[in-house]
Amino acid sequence: MRIGWLLCASVVMSGVEAEAGIAGQAPFQPLRALSPVAVVQPVQATKTAPDRLDGFVRALAASYIALGDLYRDGKTTAAAAETALAYYRGLSNPGRPAAIYAVISPSDLIGVVKDAPADPFAASELYLQAAAMGSSEALMRLGDLYREGRVVAADPKRAYLFYDQAAKAGNADGNLRVGEMLARGQGVARDTGKGLAMIGALADAGNPEALVLLGDLYRPGGQGMVAMEPAKALGYYRKAAALGYDAGKLRVGEMIAIGQGATQDVEAGLAMIEEVVARTRNPAGLVLLGSLYSRADGGVIAIDLGKAFGYFRRAADSGDETGILRTGEMLARGRGTSQSYQAGRAMLTGLADHGDTFALIALGDLLSDAAVAPVDLAAAVTSYEKAASLGHSDALVRLGDLYSRNGAVASDSSTAFSYYLRASQAGNLAGKLRVGEMTVLGQGTDRNVAVGLAQMNALADDGDADAMNMLGALYQRGIGGLLPANAATAFGYFSKAADAGSVIGTVHAGEMMVRGQGTAKDVAGGLTLVKAAADAGNSDALMSLGALMGDGSTGRVDATEAVLAYEKAAALGRPDALVRIGDIYRLGGTIPTDPVKAFDYYRRAALAGDETGRLRQGELTARGEGTRQDIVAGLELVRQVGAGGDPYAYVVLGDLHLSGAAGPVDGDAAVAAYENAARQGRADALLRLGDLYRDGKGVPADGGKAAEYYLKAVDAENPAATAGENVQN
Repeated sequence: MRIGWLLCASVVMSGVEAEAGIAGQAPFQPLRALSPVAVVQPVQATKTAPDRLDGFVRALAASYIALGDLYRDGKTTAAAAETALAYYRGLSNPGRPAAIYAVISPSDLIGVVKDAPADPFAASELYLQAAAMGSSEALMRLGDLYREGRVVAADPKRAYLFYDQAAKAGNADGNLRVGEMLARGQGVARDTGKGLAMIGALADAGNPEALVLLGDLYRPGGQGMVAMEPAKALGYYRKAAALGYDAGKLRVGEMIAIGQGATQDVEAGLAMIEEVVARTRNPAGLVLLGSLYSRADGGVIAIDLGKAFGYFRRAADSGDETGILRTGEMLARGRGTSQSYQAGRAMLTGLADHGDTFALIALGDLLSDAAVAPVDLAAAVTSYEKAASLGHSDALVRLGDLYSRNGAVASDSSTAFSYYLRASQAGNLAGKLRVGEMTVLGQGTDRNVAVGLAQMNALADDGDADAMNMLGALYQRGIGGLLPANAATAFGYFSKAADAGSVIGTVHAGEMMVRGQGTAKDVAGGLTLVKAAADAGNSDALMSLGALMGDGSTGRVDATEAVLAYEKAAALGRPDALVRIGDIYRLGGTIPTDPVKAFDYYRRAALAGDETGRLRQGELTARGEGTRQDIVAGLELVRQVGAGGDPYAYVVLGDLHLSGAAGPVDGDAAVAAYENAARQGRADALLRLGDLYRDGKGVPADGGKAAEYYLKAVDAENPAATAGENVQN
């Protein structure tokens, strides 16, 4: 296909060369592969017959862009494209000068070919040709291609180069993108002041997209946020909406509905979004509504998965790829609709076969999720590998996670490390961070604390907030005798992450201030940081606030305030917050013990997909705490959680068999459960086995076996003896 395409393109270019030669312009070059740092030199208009020549060149460039779009979106084939090129070749006939203004869109000329594979290589070549004709719009297409990363690997540095060329050619959208990437530090060294100035100049000139972008930069939780100022963000969105810009109206509606930067008014906010959808049939509005009702965006509207599915389905019916993706996921998982695993999988497969890397990754996620269907490891790996082959290095990170963080797949740290290393070599920041982490911990590779820390510090020095947060976590906890805990260093990293716009860094820094860890104790100042993020609707901050209120870090235990914070987090789609509330009612304290309430919260968490909630539900069902006792059903729930990849479930199962609360003591069953947990790295299971043989509970007392298990537990908890410890973000 590529050879035929190149020959065909050369013929078309020869016709253009004839006219270009008359005007003294440089002839066009045959289509070529995109170089890593391609810099396009646009063809300049000349004084010879400028109207006729420029009109033709502009029209031809526009058609090349349109044809490139068809390749990018998987809507044409080489044979169909050749038909379009033959038409354009005829237009350059000097005997038909009027025809040069009759160039029509390739999709009108050849129609749209359904289910053709996306071909970003051919699209890039066409965009480059149009750019060589002087089209700054083609440069924007190239920038978008590498910024979005849907059919090619996201490459922010390359995207920035193309946007910068478009901006220098006078393209306002190019100026906007350059300003955005400077402000966020994407693909270029971060220069927030310069970036905001560029965007602000466009906004002052009445550019509504610039106003929306400024809102995004000040909105809490936004990627590359420059400051957390929801009221300022809402102000910019309102200005864009006043100019009739629907994207601004959608954001205003969203912020009012979730109470971000304004008093919450769910009905009014949703009405604004619905008005845009009804008037424009905008699929982005439908996707937004689906997200609001499914918690994908972290809103505070009552979860209604049925409504969410309906909105995603409508977006899918309009051909929106995000709508198709979300509909397929919900169908396969039975969320908001009757489960149809095969139908949902088919929808994702259809997008994936089109070359959509997001769909390939979503398909890999589905195939490796034991909670939905038996894991199809080979198919999941194939899907991720295909995405990786298309240059999407995030798929390599997913493959690493598959072998290191997915309990349904046997852990293989060496394989995981090899995938992370490939992602790192492809320039993926998450891959580089994982490689640094595993090198520090000695997981899947030789331990080298200095080298691993150096790699993570290099990322942190480049402004990567995730690396700063990871380093903060490492120094906060330490690694045995290999990396002593250093609270001051940890606080320093979290503070730097906060300065870089990381909400997580802000929350961790605030926590440490409240507790006086690594910095002077400042309860009021620390709570101000955490509450600001919590009030802005950040669920992590609400979880942190609940913990601070519930564990007495503020000077007193306030379980009531803790429950309120956790309830808000749960409304934002955090089922683990329901587990925390269940624990408060189960253990009691400043709030009286209430096993019935505890069980209900665990049940709700389980229904929302939280495995710890499901585990607690099973445990209480087996014990008959807060609900009617059903030993068989309770033990089965606990076993299912263990089979799904949580080794702690086997610790709980062993405890149940020894407790006598769930039937007669069964020492052999307890030993089997603890052994299973120990094989998956649970040192506490080894301690329990030691206790069991020391005390002779359910099994004959055996001091030798007890000592053996205790020694294994010591080794398992010593990072110098084993590499089984993980550092969590």
